[in-house]
Amino acid sequence: MRTNRKYKNLSFTFDEWQRIENLAANCRLKTATYIKQMALNGKVISINMREYHEVISEIDRIGNNINQIARVVNASGYATPDELRQLEKFREELCHISSVFLSEIRSQAA
Repeated sequence: MRTNRKYKNLSFTFDEWQRIENLAANCRLKTATYIKQMALNGKVISINMREYHEVISEIDRIGNNINQIARVVNASGYATPDELRQLEKFREELCHISSVFLSEIRSQAA
């Protein structure tokens, strides 16, 4: 047994325990982890990332474009004004996508 831990026994009815197990499973958490998060934070936020497949694909696309520019710049040793404009455009797209994505997540967490 670890010495830097405090252990407490909790008791639940069978119905309460079943409900806790179901809630933990819905969040894809172990039951003990779910109970600890609820005790410490008062809530558990579960986000299904499959719902955001389009957003993640868009971020991947932008990342690939940035990597292509980086390879050219690393090979040549300098960036052209057009490459710099493209990078700025990609940065703006990433900021916009991130902002919308975080706003959506915050609205789910509220």
